[in-house]
Amino acid sequence: MRQSIRTSMMALLALLMATMMVLSACSGGGSEGGSGNEPQTGTEKTDGKSAEQPSGERITLKVELFDRNNTPAGEPPITDNFMTKYIQENFGDPNNIDVEFVTVPRAEEVDKLNVLMASGSAPDIVFTYNKPTVQNYVKSGGLTDLGPIIEEHGPNLKKVLGPSLPYGVFEGKQYVIPALRVIQSQTTTFIRKDWLDQLGLPLPETTDQFVEAMRAFKEKDPGNTGGKVIPYGYIDVFHTMPLVNSFWKWDEIDDKELYAVPRWLQPGSKEGYRLLNTMYNEGLLDPDFAIADEFSQQFAQQVVTGIAGAATPNTNEPVYNGYYTNLKANNPDAVLEPIDPFSTPDGKHPKPIYEPIGAYLMVPASSKNAVAAVKYLNWMADPANILVLQNGQEGVSYEMSDDGLPVLLDTPEAQNLLYNYYDYCIILNGKYISTEDPNLNIAANAFDPDFKDFTVGSIQAGTNDGYTLPRVDIPVEAEIKYAKILEDFEKEMLAKIVTAKPDQFDKVYDEQVKEFLAMGGQAVMDGKMKAYDEFYKK
Repeated sequence: MRQSIRTSMMALLALLMATMMVLSACSGGGSEGGSGNEPQTGTEKTDGKSAEQPSGERITLKVELFDRNNTPAGEPPITDNFMTKYIQENFGDPNNIDVEFVTVPRAEEVDKLNVLMASGSAPDIVFTYNKPTVQNYVKSGGLTDLGPIIEEHGPNLKKVLGPSLPYGVFEGKQYVIPALRVIQSQTTTFIRKDWLDQLGLPLPETTDQFVEAMRAFKEKDPGNTGGKVIPYGYIDVFHTMPLVNSFWKWDEIDDKELYAVPRWLQPGSKEGYRLLNTMYNEGLLDPDFAIADEFSQQFAQQVVTGIAGAATPNTNEPVYNGYYTNLKANNPDAVLEPIDPFSTPDGKHPKPIYEPIGAYLMVPASSKNAVAAVKYLNWMADPANILVLQNGQEGVSYEMSDDGLPVLLDTPEAQNLLYNYYDYCIILNGKYISTEDPNLNIAANAFDPDFKDFTVGSIQAGTNDGYTLPRVDIPVEAEIKYAKILEDFEKEMLAKIVTAKPDQFDKVYDEQVKEFLAMGGQAVMDGKMKAYDEFYKK
């Protein structure tokens, strides 16, 4: 196994022990700044409101907001709910600002953002998770240098986002405010433990054991689904990487190759995708994965209705998206257990984990409200406002424990208030409590007392043997040009490769990889090789 894979089992055990101690104690080139249109405001207090009445011209600050198409029935629209009202009343009104949220479909965010940026009509605060998109905006002079504004108006940002802010420096300027990713694990596999118990099977600890469990789910149907069982769901390029990684020949991959070579060409990848093809043809995968809309609620519904046996979703997603709660409501005996089954021959469990950053927050160069944008994000970084934006209203959606940790209430009101809280507290990815004590942040992410063991186990499994790509901050022209095209094509690649007839697998795989390289993949790989050499030249 290559050296950069971080096993760190001792550190994980220490973290887990510290976390459980906390949990057990908890019983329950653009412009350099804004224009003269920025409002004059009073001194901010710790509650986020101004100590003085604002003066000057009232402005409108437009903020991008993901539309995930998941608003519960009967609830208000995402642009006019508890969160938006809190923001307006506690930041907007005291600062003479109307905060307007501009919705962008989550599944189309890059395409939509590119159109808005090109037309000069983008909101004052935009964001994306796509680094090549950011590099393209930097290259084209489409972003505001926020460094001087943060120095003057962003003390909270500098404190809370200390680990992530350096990742927003491009060409020597702070063009981006990267959200802080509190938990770095990307994905965690879970399995229906109650089904395993019915069949007398242990929790899978290897890739082979996992596949055998899926076969047993298909054959025995322990959930009594009437033949509707989906042993392994949530099949896409991102969420299948832990399985595919277990087939990589890590001793043949150095840092440069890990950074530059596309997943399809890494040694061993083909065999990982061959296993997915085998599982599909045996009826072990969601038969409709290839036509499922990205970011749809289809998988959550499969879990809630009791037909999904296992999957590898985002870490702790079943809890923070509420579908574990809904499953338990339908079947109190159902148990989702986090596991770490995908293993290499030497017993490692490699999987991608995140850098300490979430979304890239930006202010377009066309914005006249850069100072107000930074002030808004700085207001958001006040601990009092983080508490509300991540947990809602005390007594309605959460209660404070004796240790000062918010504990979510298990009520429909709480679930309906918080189903998309993360889209309002955009400076953070994950629940956040303290800049001084990381263990409190881990504990805060186990915010639901009914599922704290699941959450802690998910974080542990999702971090174990995790790796990050080497950091190379030199823009790759080909990547900027082809990234979105290749990303879209990879979805088609996966569908064709996984659904191919077994005797056609090699032919289809090779054809798809050849097409991927021809449409820009080769140019990106060559460019990244060159960038790596330049960045790490001695």
